[in-house]
Amino acid sequence: MASELCKTISEAKLERHKNLFLNYRNLHQFPLELLKDEGLQYLERLYMKRNSLTTLVRQPLYCNVYSIGSLVKLQFLDLSDNALEIVCPEIGRLRSLRHLRLANNQLKYLPAEVGDLRELQTLDISTNRLITLPERLHMCLSLQYLTADRNHLWYVPRHLCQLPSLNELSMAGNRLAFLPLDLNFLTPISLPKSLLELLHCPLGHCHRCSQPMFTIVYPKLFPLRETPMAGLHQGRTTVSFVAYCCSTQCLQTFDLLS
Repeated sequence: MASELCKTISEAKLERHKNLFLNYRNLHQFPLELLKDEGLQYLERLYMKRNSLTTLVRQPLYCNVYSIGSLVKLQFLDLSDNALEIVCPEIGRLRSLRHLRLANNQLKYLPAEVGDLRELQTLDISTNRLITLPERLHMCLSLQYLTADRNHLWYVPRHLCQLPSLNELSMAGNRLAFLPLDLNFLTPISLPKSLLELLHCPLGHCHRCSQPMFTIVYPKLFPLRETPMAGLHQGRTTVSFVAYCCSTQCLQTFDLLS
């Protein structure tokens, strides 16, 4: 397998390939052959999906010798479905990168240098272990599609709402506690159109805490047989009331009589 891999990379260098497919190769280490001898200087699209990579380099030392950043013309990088735990800061040197796919890995953080990718249009970091997003991500001024589903994120960085080209932001399956909807901080013109519309169209307000609800709601059914409100319904005691709450905590603590 090693000799076959070296042959594939050598041919790509010799023939100045712009696309290189290294999917399903059972790679456990990033092949340094890609980076030696000035690397694949013509390479624009690199596919390394469904391998077993844990880092983009074999040892931290290599970030100083051979670096993913040497692939200066790279526009598309697919490292999804690996076992990546670390993305080294040198990825920020890929100044031509437009599409970065890191889905289905084990990343706990992204390096701040991701913010140096000014041409980046698509970033897929879904199904990882991310707790936060790098604050400098708002410097990716060309970013149009950000997918961060199924992580451990609990807030959306406010500066993301200032991205001028952002069309789609997906953060389903996280632990979001709030959205950055402070109008004193964000002007309507700085918000993506979808978020701006969201400000004016909440699903409702929580019966427990009165906060606007923009996503899922939790219903709670109250039979009015034993409440003072039963008298408002012409003597009927079987009329019910449904309360809607913004979280399971509010659902458990809300009571009509409190």
